[in-house]
Amino acid sequence: MNIDISIYEATLIPAMIFILWIVGEAGLQKRFLPLVALFLGIALGLIFIGFTPAGAIAGVLLAAAAVGFHSGPKNVLQALKKTPIDIRRTE
Repeated sequence: MNIDISIYEATLIPAMIFILWIVGEAGLQKRFLPLVALFLGIALGLIFIGFTPAGAIAGVLLAAAAVGFHSGPKNVLQALKKTPIDIRRTE
């Protein structure tokens, strides 16, 4: 099985991020967004890559990339916002 995602299919990732943002702003709880991304990714993979198992697997990979591109920077920003622990001794 050969999964070939070209630059044209890779542009589905920012489109998925935008759609997920819209769904999140519409009121869906954020914990369900990865599940929405999975279904959306599979659907887009089947439509744009092909109605084959390779298209479905590529859709799962597209969804994982979309969720990762969202959660990675978010986690970094959350870590940077935390105040450092003061390890100096108080006397």
